[in-house]
This record gives sequence, C-alpha cells and structure tokens, in this order.
Amino acid sequence: MAESGDLFELAQDLSRLVGCPVTIEDRDTIVIAYAGEHQDVDAARVETILNRQVPVRYRTAIAEAGVFDQLRDTDDVIVVDLPELQMAARAVVALRSEGELLGSVWAALGRAPTPEEAAALRSAAPVIARQVLLARRRADRVARERDDLVADLLRGGETAVQAAEQTGLGDRLVVVAVRGEDPDAASRLAGALTLNLSAVAPRSACALQDDTLYCVLPADAGRRVMGDFLTRLRAGRAVVAGLGEPVAAIDLPHSRAVADDVARALLRRGDTGRVAGLTEVFADVLVDRVRGFLSTHRAASPLAALERYDAAHDTGLVAAVDAWLASAGNVAVAAESLHVHTNTVRNRLHRARESCGIDVEDPATRLALMVHLAARRTR
Repeated sequence: MAESGDLFELAQDLSRLVGCPVTIEDRDTIVIAYAGEHQDVDAARVETILNRQVPVRYRTAIAEAGVFDQLRDTDDVIVVDLPELQMAARAVVALRSEGELLGSVWAALGRAPTPEEAAALRSAAPVIARQVLLARRRADRVARERDDLVADLLRGGETAVQAAEQTGLGDRLVVVAVRGEDPDAASRLAGALTLNLSAVAPRSACALQDDTLYCVLPADAGRRVMGDFLTRLRAGRAVVAGLGEPVAAIDLPHSRAVADDVARALLRRGDTGRVAGLTEVFADVLVDRVRGFLSTHRAASPLAALERYDAAHDTGLVAAVDAWLASAGNVAVAAESLHVHTNTVRNRLHRARESCGIDVEDPATRLALMVHLAARRTR
C-alpha cells in the first residue's frame, strides 16, 4: 500500500486489497475518509457516509458489544457482527500512534475476514495511522490560524480592520453567536459549520470560544447562511443562532455583544433551532439588560414593596397586580385568571396604593412593575 496518498486514496487502496467498502473514522466515530460502493452494503454504512459520523443507535450498540473497549486495548482485527441491527459484519482494526488511539478502519466484508484479509488490514493500519496523524496536525494548525483570525476580528479596532482586509471579508459584517442548552452543543457543530461555510460562504470566519461558536460573515449573508445550516442539520435543533447588528469591522465587538444577548434570550425562551436578530427578541434582551440593575437596587423597586407587604400580611397584592397588568388593566379578566371576585382585585389594587404607596395607574410605576415581573419570571 502506497504511503504518499491522502486518506481517501489510502482507503481506496485498502478497499481494493480486501475487496469491500472501507471507512476510516477518528476516535469519535467521525468519518474522515471512505472508499468503495456503499449503496448495497446496509443502511448503517449509507447513514454513516451521509452524516459523516456513525449514527447514535449503531454507535450505542457497538459500544455495548465492547468494540470500543477492544480497540483501546488491541491491534488485532476485531469482528463486529450485529445482525439484530441488519448490519453486515465488519472487520475493524485500530489506528494507533505511539500508543495513542487515533481512530479505526472498518471493512464491510459481511463476514469474518480470511487470514489474508486480516493481514492486509493489520499491515495497512500503521500506514493509515501516520496519515491520520499528519492530517490531524494540519487540521490543528489550520484551526489555530482560524481561531487567531476570529479573535482578531472580535477584538475590533484597527486589528479587526486589517484582519478583514487580509481575508477579503468585506466592509459590512455581522457576528453570529451559536449556542446550545448543552455547553458542548456548539463544539459538536464546529466542524460541520466550518465545512459548510467553506462551501457556501468562503468569505467568512468561524471559531469556538468557550461554549459559543462565533461566526463573522458578510452582513447580507448571515441570516440566510445560518438559517439554511440549522434547517438542514438535524443537530441544529439543539442550538440557537443570535445575529448581531451589521457593522464595519472596527465595531465588531458591538455586533458580538448583541449576538450574545440574542442567543441568551433565545435559549431562555427555549426557542432552539432558530436564527434571530435583536428586533425579534428585543423585549427579552431589554429585561436582561436591566436585570443587573434590578439585582443591585431591588429594595427600591415597587414590586419589592408589594412583596414585603404580602410577606407580612398574606394579602396577594403581587398576584393581583401581575394579573391586572397582564390583562391590560381589565379587572374582570384579571379576576377570572385568579379565580376571585372582581371586587377582590379592586380592593387589592386599592390596598397597594394606600398601604404601599404603589399606584398602578401611574405609567412609570406600571413600566417598572412589568419589567421587574418579567425579570422575575425568566431568572
């Protein structure tokens, strides 16, 4: 087997040697190369190739069969036969470098390998492992360069201007913040999104920072590109994409701050699988922005005065005011929502004014109460 080719060429060589389709996977069961016809093998191979990763149900069954444990411990060829999944038998061999497991090679023979086939797989493994290691080093170098580029862009100022000019990003840019309820959700999408952007938006940059995947795109492409990506990618349902405001490169920190605010608001609403900008979640972001003020100055809030009175007298003033505000001042609707008489609501509103000094008819007081109540509901 030639060692000079790339991983797809090596997979093709091995496929010819053993006479069956071959898949090369990394240690996370992500497909990094394949060769041979796969239409007539089984559904597992078709789905694996299409998704570029072993589907969860197959990966779970393979793990329960102890295959991954064996790959960590042996360089022998392993036979994986799971007929209950209508999955043709595979011959599998580990890819290792200096004791580190890099991945594995899967040959869809449909049976146990012959001694000659097993020997071919064992002899091919170190050759392929060296290429996997080289590919990983190249990918790490590219990833570091991409991370540095995104960091320069998000820093703003002249540094961002120079980075945008050098990479041809354009004059008007937007930051997109991709996050999930699961802190690892964005990192799982990083590879797929980077690959997608290289095809549909080559004038873009994308990198992971902590639990957020930041993308810098031309302003006119951000919503369309991210919307198409999340629609097509099944895993996209678990994340949100917050759009920042279109800005010049020098002002990208502002776009990032808005994108972060929008992403947090979408997650709190449970609105996953969606791309949105500030106009669509303005009220939620507004409440978030004043949340810190409310936390610091809570005792001065009119709502806090009502809460203190309720705690001392068990009067239900907060509930009455909340229901009245939610019903746009309709006492009958508020009473119905609380399952009390309309006079009860009127009496509680009167007591709020007379005993607590909280006049719900005052527009400024109503606004303060509504914002504080909204913040309390979404904390």
